[in-house]
Amino acid sequence: MLYGLLTSWPVMFVLGMLSVPIFKAVLPLIGRALRPVLRALIREGLLIQRQVQAAAQEAWQDVEDIAAEAEAELDRRERGNGTVS
Repeated sequence: MLYGLLTSWPVMFVLGMLSVPIFKAVLPLIGRALRPVLRALIREGLLIQRQVQAAAQEAWQDVEDIAAEAEAELDRRERGNGTVS
C-alpha cells in the first residue's frame, strides 16, 4: 500500500519538484569538492602528454639520424668511395 502511494505520479511529481532546490544547493558543493581532484587529474595528464611528446621527438630524431646515415652510405656506394656494412 505504502509502495503504491509513493510511486504514484502525483507523489513522484512533488518529490521531483522538491529535489530541484536540494540539487541546486548540493551540486555546487560537490563541484567545489571535486575541483582539486579534477585539476590534479588534468595536471597529471598534461605531464604524461609532455613526456610522451619528448619521447616521440627523441625517437623521431633517431629515425632522422639513421635515414641520414643510410643516405650517406648510398652516396658513398654510388661514388665508389667506401664500403657499406
